[in-house]
Amino acid sequence: MEYTALYREWRPGTFDEVVGQDHVVRILKNQIKTERISHAYLFCGPRGTGKTSTAKIFAKAINCTDPREGNPCGHCQVCNVIDSENNMDVIEIDAASHTGVENIREIRDKVKYPPSAGRYRVYIIDEVHMLSTSAFNAFLKTLEEPPEHIVFILATTEPHRLPSTILSRCQRHDFRRISLGVIMDRLRTIANSVGVEVDDQALETISRWSEGGMRDSISLLDQCMSFSGSSVTESDVLAILGTAGREFLFDVVDNIMMGNISALLIQVDNLMEEGRDIAAFLKDLIYHLRNLLITKICDDPTGLLDVSQSTLEQYRQQSSRMDQSRLIRSIEILSELDADIRWSTKPRIMLEMAMVKICRPQDGDSLEDLRDRVAVLERQIAQGIPAVSASDTDEPSYPQPSDTQFPESYDVGVDNEDNDGVHIDKAHKMEDETVPQVMDIEKEDKDTIDIKPGTPAAEKVDYDSVWSEVLKRVRKDRIAIFPLLRDTRLQPNDRNNNIVNLIFPENQGFFVVAIEKEENSKYIEELIAQVAGQHFKLKCYTRDNAPGSGEMDVPEPAVVQEDGDEESEYDIVQKAIEIFGDEYVEVIDD
Repeated sequence: MEYTALYREWRPGTFDEVVGQDHVVRILKNQIKTERISHAYLFCGPRGTGKTSTAKIFAKAINCTDPREGNPCGHCQVCNVIDSENNMDVIEIDAASHTGVENIREIRDKVKYPPSAGRYRVYIIDEVHMLSTSAFNAFLKTLEEPPEHIVFILATTEPHRLPSTILSRCQRHDFRRISLGVIMDRLRTIANSVGVEVDDQALETISRWSEGGMRDSISLLDQCMSFSGSSVTESDVLAILGTAGREFLFDVVDNIMMGNISALLIQVDNLMEEGRDIAAFLKDLIYHLRNLLITKICDDPTGLLDVSQSTLEQYRQQSSRMDQSRLIRSIEILSELDADIRWSTKPRIMLEMAMVKICRPQDGDSLEDLRDRVAVLERQIAQGIPAVSASDTDEPSYPQPSDTQFPESYDVGVDNEDNDGVHIDKAHKMEDETVPQVMDIEKEDKDTIDIKPGTPAAEKVDYDSVWSEVLKRVRKDRIAIFPLLRDTRLQPNDRNNNIVNLIFPENQGFFVVAIEKEENSKYIEELIAQVAGQHFKLKCYTRDNAPGSGEMDVPEPAVVQEDGDEESEYDIVQKAIEIFGDEYVEVIDD
């Protein structure tokens, strides 16, 4: 005998065999019992949910001479005629290939003929949203007032594309996605009937990938049975789908949460070695992260997650160890990748880059990156990571300002009698040595260094040498912007040690605008960081509008008058202007 696909062999023949659409079946059966048959129906919903099958059952039931509780008997002459190839009372039309006005005109010409065997002639128009606008307009009058023996059943997956004039003339029934448990039960029944053993994990994977479509799930089961024979396991299903298993997904998410980049890259390599489909794996990973986010946010996620109870418990355990900010960032980054990866010729590289980006929130500047960064710091504090404290040895070596900070009460001096020793006088013990205090070092004479509270001490940077090296690299890598930087000079910013000023000649304001573009400024900042060994924020000025009139000189020391008084009021104002800028200084007469 010729082989018949499982989804065709197991297509429902009565309303009782339709699964997952009880709300629709109940209405249709009651209409048949009470003989309140409408002239036009609209069946809409996702693919594989039973729209066309239900339309065929309804067409047979309204013509059946001996219906049983709204179901066709399947044995009477009318039912046999409808099931045969010579059927003339139930006409199926594919609107995707009959989109024009001439096709609708043909229907209008034929509806006047009565049925050959039953009470009704039924037109089932599948994918009705594919009809043209002119075809819809030509169909309106016939759809609204057909002959008494005509019933139209329109089926579509996209009801929003139908004109409102069509929708208003039909009785609409929405078919829902079938739940995972219902699909698993149906697949188990089919497998048992054909003598094939399928484990529960395999059934769950098939049902999850069908996305609520019974036809898709039965077709996938048919394919798995051809692949495996009499026993189907989860690994067989994953091999056909080209994705990874559930435990592999849990391991990947654990590494994402811990920021273990090397382990993630190894897992991506394993995927490629096993010939898995990156797009399929990405789809599963996004779905997995979405379930974890819902589990973490909702007290009772059972209504939102269509998974088995054992899988739900695993979600609860993993989500309890996770940060919500990283979950959101991961979903956003991977969703963008899912939209772009189908057009890429190097999906592996794109996936690896996304994994690195997720695990390094410090490289991003968005709000979610900042929240993820804060969550990581909070987790480190909660785990009791030790802070850097001062040495407790009796004879400590002299600390460098960039490495160690001293409390305010320490007085550090160099012993002239012994060049190898450093004496430290402690006025009082620091209450909390784990809290660093920033110091300003001022050298009074050759023998004593006093450390006082002030601004942070920055490392010495030779800005001229750094900028010379940067210009060499710009000339080699980005010759297009090198002429804009040729006459510039790099200077420190006297207000912030983390900022450097790039000074242009007075007549090069246009060059300033060009360099301040994000792609150019970030490129230069990265070069400065590579050469100087520390990161600076770049500020561009022309010489005439630069802070301090273009000169970044160190402020002059305070002027001491002969009578011992401090500097004059005028000098204080000038000092404030030099430090804060004239736009922030206002003199008010008291």
